[in-house]
Amino acid sequence: MRLTFLLLFFYWCLPGTSVLAQTHQDITFSAEVDKEKMLVNSTVEYRLVLRNAQGSDLQPPPFKDFIVLRGPLRSMGTTIINGVGSSHITNTWQLQPKREGMLAIGPATIRVAGRTYRTNSRIIEVLEADATTAAQSPDDFLRAELSTDSAFVGEQIILNLNLYSSTNVISRNLVQEPDFDGFYAQPRRQYDGRPRPVIENGREYQRRTLGSLALFPTKSGRITITPYRMILGALRYRSNSTFARRFTEQIPLNTDTLYVDVQELPQPRPAEFSGGVGSYRLQVQADRDQMTTDDALTLRITVTGEGDIERLDAFPPVSKDDWDIYDPEILQEEFLDSPTGMLGRKIFEYKVVPKRAGNYTLRPGLTYFNVDSARYVTDAPSAFNIKVTGGSGTATYEIDTTAVATVELALLPVTELPQGRSYGSLLPARPWYWGLFLLPLLLAGGLIGFQRYQDHLDARDPVALARERAARAATQRLKSAKVHLDQVAARPFYDAVEGALLGYLRDKFQLPVAELNRKNILGKLTDAGADKQLTERYDALLQRCEMALYAGQDKADDLADAYATARDLITDTERQTSGAS
Repeated sequence: MRLTFLLLFFYWCLPGTSVLAQTHQDITFSAEVDKEKMLVNSTVEYRLVLRNAQGSDLQPPPFKDFIVLRGPLRSMGTTIINGVGSSHITNTWQLQPKREGMLAIGPATIRVAGRTYRTNSRIIEVLEADATTAAQSPDDFLRAELSTDSAFVGEQIILNLNLYSSTNVISRNLVQEPDFDGFYAQPRRQYDGRPRPVIENGREYQRRTLGSLALFPTKSGRITITPYRMILGALRYRSNSTFARRFTEQIPLNTDTLYVDVQELPQPRPAEFSGGVGSYRLQVQADRDQMTTDDALTLRITVTGEGDIERLDAFPPVSKDDWDIYDPEILQEEFLDSPTGMLGRKIFEYKVVPKRAGNYTLRPGLTYFNVDSARYVTDAPSAFNIKVTGGSGTATYEIDTTAVATVELALLPVTELPQGRSYGSLLPARPWYWGLFLLPLLLAGGLIGFQRYQDHLDARDPVALARERAARAATQRLKSAKVHLDQVAARPFYDAVEGALLGYLRDKFQLPVAELNRKNILGKLTDAGADKQLTERYDALLQRCEMALYAGQDKADDLADAYATARDLITDTERQTSGAS
């Protein structure tokens, strides 16, 4: 027994042994296919992938229901993610099914370090190829797809712009976007844009998501989403008896008009309803659990959820019968992108003062409309006890409570006039009387002047107005980045900086959302007169943001430098491209 214990101790403690155990645990051998549904006249790619090992005696499946068109093709590679490396060896076959139905590809085996590894089986659904239907289907088409066509006011709807193509597409030019009247729209960046094989109308296509938006309805009724319009460049070949000539065909595509039926929230609404619509989570922090009636309790409440966070109003976190509640400070309000949709985050900081001593159990709750259950719910995740003792009557806190004094009106009793006084008014003899008399005329003149000023603004070039507002809007957007900079929150900081720069350039150059990429941005800056140094600085900062957001390189030691660079870029852009349109 003692000998067994010592052997186990050395096995787990010796560095070499633990490394070998970890390496052995990371070895995987799997079978992959590039499609699980296909037509009988199509092909499928079958891959055997061995990770973190060198194998021998590979035994592939027999492929009895398939014709092997090509393979095996062997490839090797290494990837490093966040400093952790992994290797893979891949053997690939291209297969064509012999018949329709649910066809199985059996397991494969390989020997690694004296052990046999076995893959899983794969099932592929093979459908009949209808030549007549396929011939009537277009080579390429554009489709705007909604997560739902029925929603409540304020509910989040995801719209994906998908391109279905069966040709060699070499260029895309989005020439018209919907105006999304009746929605608050937020562009998304974290969506899957990889091509996926799909079958539509008896034909195989590669589906690629070109853009994604989170839409929040702002009114009820049937809301129309007008079509997207795009010019597609497809590579074609024209041949004659001697040679083939390659050319690019320009194909106009547009989506269908979409309709969303939006309904108002159910009545009656709870008195404590916060205005939130979606699905929210609440986190509450209190700065103490013991206090006196002279103190103020600070409650920091963080609300996160899939909904329009700007609709969320302040709500009473404690009972008004026992506490004086002051207007909260909004510490943070932002949208965060995620693979499933837009997440909103809002942080309230409340100051509440007890009205009397006692032991209180506080359970702050957020009441919102849950779209999944279609009813009002309250999220009150935690309760905590606060012990309040009597104070001296001298407050230990300072809160800005600007109040408006209420003047009570009362009738005065009738009294006798003093000698020498008479009824009547001496007001016409006073200068301010005539000022009040002429006030309506002055107000009318001011309104006329203001209306003419508004007409002048409306007559101005909207592009020029957007350009003038661009720098101010970007400075406003950078305020969110400054908050994250002060909190040393790297990932939200880089998300805010990237959003500020892209929004600024979109407003300044009137770029559609689908064209907000580094290549188009650098081209627009160059055409507007920006020098090469400015474009290179833009490219470097946007690349830094992308690496921080999508490659995990979100170090916190260069946030101040990134913030200063973003601010200088906006200033230099205005200086170098003041006449750009």
